[in-house]
Amino acid sequence: MAKGTAGAPGNAPQTQRLTREIIARTALDMADTMGITNVSMRKLASELGVTAMALYRYYDSVDDIQAAAVALAFTEVDTNSIPGERWDDTMRRTMSSIRDMYLNHAAADLLAIEGAGDSPAMQAHTERIYSLHEAQNIPADILRKTWRIVDAYLGGFLKGELLEIKNEHRHPQDSPDAEWRQTAAGAYSEETFHDGIDIIIAGIRTMAAPDPCEWHTPKA
Repeated sequence: MAKGTAGAPGNAPQTQRLTREIIARTALDMADTMGITNVSMRKLASELGVTAMALYRYYDSVDDIQAAAVALAFTEVDTNSIPGERWDDTMRRTMSSIRDMYLNHAAADLLAIEGAGDSPAMQAHTERIYSLHEAQNIPADILRKTWRIVDAYLGGFLKGELLEIKNEHRHPQDSPDAEWRQTAAGAYSEETFHDGIDIIIAGIRTMAAPDPCEWHTPKA
């Protein structure tokens, strides 16, 4: 975790050595231990070895810093363009990468920052993924419907999965023995997540019929 050279303000690094990225990175590191909503200006300033006022030279509020931390986490998502990749493989790859990112930062509870999606950095992330599918020549109407479905699915599934992880840590239980309990216990698993993606892809093929859906990233 990023820290100042010393806890005492007099020995702290000069304010001009700070950057927006360093502040966001430190906030994300702190979020991984205390939760993103618990990251405050005072705690962050203490961690960086500066005064809280120094942070206002880079961000207008703690909300902006929290949103920047979420956006920084999203840079871990695989949004690379792979020449020749089919649209359904792109969808599986990017959706799985988003899930991996959230699980890597499960303790941070990044979904608690509802306004993060409106930040310029998050909008840039969204644009990168959307552009991947646009380049694959998915018809515009199908892409709009697909995007809405995927966004709703990810939001709902990940919120449920992260909540289940949190509850398991607080109230560990033995494996349920009843059939329906076993089914319910597996509602948020990697297998279920990928089953959901396959169902979405099948639905897209149905919506696009009789289009053969031979959409792919242009080869270099």
